[in-house]
Amino acid sequence: MNPVILIVIMIIIGAMIGGVTNSLAIKMLFRPYRAIYIGKYRLPFTPGLIPKRQQELARQLGKMVVEHLLTPEGLRRKLKAPIFQDQVTTWAQKEVEGWLDHPATIKDLARDLDVDISSKKLEKSVSGWIEDRYHTIMSEYRHVPLEEILSEEWKRKAEKGTDRLADHIQESIIRYFQSREGRQKVTALIENYLDNQGFLGNMISSFMGPDGITERIYPAITRYIADNEMNVWLRGMLQSELKELMQHRVSFFEDKIGRETIGRVLGQSVAKALPIEKWVTRSIAEWTRPHREKIVYNLVPLFITKMTELLSSRMDRMMETMHLSEIVQEEVEAFQVQRLEEMVLGISRREFKMITYLGALLGGLIGMLQGIIVLFFG
Repeated sequence: MNPVILIVIMIIIGAMIGGVTNSLAIKMLFRPYRAIYIGKYRLPFTPGLIPKRQQELARQLGKMVVEHLLTPEGLRRKLKAPIFQDQVTTWAQKEVEGWLDHPATIKDLARDLDVDISSKKLEKSVSGWIEDRYHTIMSEYRHVPLEEILSEEWKRKAEKGTDRLADHIQESIIRYFQSREGRQKVTALIENYLDNQGFLGNMISSFMGPDGITERIYPAITRYIADNEMNVWLRGMLQSELKELMQHRVSFFEDKIGRETIGRVLGQSVAKALPIEKWVTRSIAEWTRPHREKIVYNLVPLFITKMTELLSSRMDRMMETMHLSEIVQEEVEAFQVQRLEEMVLGISRREFKMITYLGALLGGLIGMLQGIIVLFFG
């Protein structure tokens, strides 16, 4: 045979063998996707390398991600980076601003959440809560004397109030007796007294007459009730009454009206005094408008700073709780090998072709070398 033709044939055969071998090796990285059996015997090299080692690959990837890629230290650096915090703060401020401008009312939000906040129900809830709080607080003070509950300031106010009450009572009595009605009342009392005294009363009445007796007694009565002695007596009496009341337990005053009655009336009064209907029909924008600037520019940055510090301090525990390596392992195990093959070939198709061509080139060179050796020794 012509030496040139022999060498060419050897080169072509070597190139075909080298190219086909490399191409087959690349294919066998992924294919076949499943093991192939002939009877009970599995064919060698089935499934492909990656499908066969997918679980081990998934385990190693999970370990690599946790130990070398998503480490707590790396995440802390990212969280504490000024650029990242500025980005998060800007995003949070925009989100909060949008929420603060929301036209929905509290009632609308509750309806979206399937929560009933009608005015009557809220009034009932507020009333019940205040009533419960009243009984809870009073259970601690019912058996305590009133003077032990009141502060010194309130005791002084009570004493001053008692003195003012004595002055007011005296002034009221004076005005009454100086009025026409008071004078008539004094005359009627004198007449009634004399009528009940029998003969002596009739004699005095006939001798002086009711009007005459009134003219003599009335000035003495008005002078006495206007005298300072009357004021001192009233103050002393009321102060004595006050001291006696201070010795009573709180339950003494509560029982005069009724515990349940006080709690119920107090709760209902407070609930009706609150503008609940107005509150629930106000929009979020109306509620937050007075505090908008403070919320957006003060509270939001502070909240982001505190949250990043909290996340940084809890990063190790969070990553342990999340089990990232197991998540990565499960995702890789569930990933379809066919899809992985498409991704790898889509990225490295050119490089794989070059490997195939390199195999053909090396095969051709080996074939040429073999042809030369055959000619030389043949």
